[in-house]
Amino acid sequence: EKRSASVKARDNLKAIEIVKELDRDGRLATRDEQAAIARYVGWGGLKNAFPDTDGSYGKGFEEVGPRLRELLTNEEYDTARRSIQYAHYTSETIVSAMWGMARQFGFSGGLVFEPGMGTGNFAGLMPADIAAATQYQGIEYDHLTSRIAHHLYPQWGVRQADYTRQPTVRDTYDLVIGNPPFSETVITADPEYAGKGFVLHDYFFAKSLDAVRPGGVLMFVTSAGTMNKLGTRAREYLADRADLVGAVRLPGN
Repeated sequence: EKRSASVKARDNLKAIEIVKELDRDGRLATRDEQAAIARYVGWGGLKNAFPDTDGSYGKGFEEVGPRLRELLTNEEYDTARRSIQYAHYTSETIVSAMWGMARQFGFSGGLVFEPGMGTGNFAGLMPADIAAATQYQGIEYDHLTSRIAHHLYPQWGVRQADYTRQPTVRDTYDLVIGNPPFSETVITADPEYAGKGFVLHDYFFAKSLDAVRPGGVLMFVTSAGTMNKLGTRAREYLADRADLVGAVRLPGN
């Protein structure tokens, strides 16, 4: 479904209003409410919803921007604004194909972890037979996005958390799957990985791979930089710890 940026932003606002109401009432979402909040796409590519340096909003966002600021706490607003650089949620086509590959790799259920889960597309599109045999855990840094994931998938273990501040879990998960955020920011906040000089998406690969049990599988969407860049440090770290089963080059669009 193609929607204009301003329509996406208004759908985001509606989702936020519903989540705020649900949290105030202390109840789970109805099916209709879930359908509405499932239209939330985050703020990646919607930077005009946030004011420019002169305090103005982009065309079509003159009402959305102030309403967004009104709805969110300072902390929620800060994390939402930060997410404009990386919050692009994964399409159904990609998610379903990855679950199909997981099945080909022999995964039929078990302990699954998704760091940076967004609104939960991987959880929501998990095949029913796999879901019935799976315990899913996911974390999401953005406060509102994690609440949306919680209300969409209350049966799963969804938490708001900063992955760089979480203790490393080792040799535990049968499958780690997802689409981690991409950024050239070098991660120094996690003391176990601070000295390695990994940029954000390479850090997600390294920490997540360490969390996979021997014989388990790590499946991520990533940028071309992971495989193409001249520096080999991150690839060598992964190669020392796992076998590369395969890589699929996605089309440019």
